[in-house]
Amino acid sequence: MERPVCGVSLEDTPQRAAVRKQNHIDICSRDDVESVTQRPLNYYLEPEALPEFSAFDVDTKQSFLNRFFALPFLVTGMTGGVAEGQRINGILAQAAERWNIPMGLGSQKMMIKDPTYRRLFDVRKTAPRVFLIGNIGAVSLNFGITVDDVLRVVEQLELNACAVHLNALQEMVQPEGERDFSGLLVHIERLVKRLPVPVVVKEVGSGISADTCRRLFEAGVAAVDVGGHGGTSWSVIEGHRGDRVTARLGQLFRHWGLSTEESLAACARLIRADKNLGHCELVATGGVRNGLQAALLLALGARMCGVGLPFFRAVVSPAQALSAEESLEEEIQFFARSLEIAMFCAGARSIAELPSRLRQRDNV
Repeated sequence: MERPVCGVSLEDTPQRAAVRKQNHIDICSRDDVESVTQRPLNYYLEPEALPEFSAFDVDTKQSFLNRFFALPFLVTGMTGGVAEGQRINGILAQAAERWNIPMGLGSQKMMIKDPTYRRLFDVRKTAPRVFLIGNIGAVSLNFGITVDDVLRVVEQLELNACAVHLNALQEMVQPEGERDFSGLLVHIERLVKRLPVPVVVKEVGSGISADTCRRLFEAGVAAVDVGGHGGTSWSVIEGHRGDRVTARLGQLFRHWGLSTEESLAACARLIRADKNLGHCELVATGGVRNGLQAALLLALGARMCGVGLPFFRAVVSPAQALSAEESLEEEIQFFARSLEIAMFCAGARSIAELPSRLRQRDNV
């Protein structure tokens, strides 16, 4: 009997994708899906006991992809393609518009394969001014999705940017996984040249090395989201969806990859060392759970911090006696206020001043 090298992979039809999207919502709502470990302790923000300015002077505005936002937070692409995903995205989009922060959508692959799913991704009617980032898996460009397909999605959903996600581990564990990653950099280069909006490349939980970051920036992408380990584990999520072997594999690789801090620090050093990369922007996603942590990531070199699971759970599991909208509002307030407190107590009036407050521990 011939041994399968990568296990059985099912054809990823739009119908299977719809089931998977609902599975993801259900699993993330109820199960422990995080790869949270001991956070690295080698970096910290030095406290300033005498800030010598008013807390009202703290300015959390940040530029990203040639636009200014009120906060350095990005709602990461999480869902879409099913009725519940449409509801969640509608609430997230309205909040993102109100707070003036960017928002990502879940992968539009199923919409490309079957245009009837388009309405489940369209949030412009509820949030006409939100800065909206589309999403497609890079590997899907090896499985029938074309640059013209992505271009149509940009036009139909009125996207302001397009994210291309790298998710090798997820595809390897996922029953419907697409596992041929050959030649993807060429596809990414073609997207950069053809799309009328900035292209962001992001990992989804395993981190990006400095070498890979360099190759992506040389391909012309506008920003790289390091998507490090420390937050939602897609291997665990996909493990919940498979048989016993798949479940064991999901747990085995729960902590695989570079942490968000490790990946970000390495990529930021790369940008600082190469003047040709000075215009490139980094996003730190993966386990961002409060503004204090975000302040450290911003000091390390992130332009924006991606937040997924906390905002998602605020909507699907609202705090007691609150509506989904009120619960999300409260969660964003927590992120905003904790960032303001961290900046003030570190003596940073603006995000640009945070790197000067960064310190590295001598005993690490």
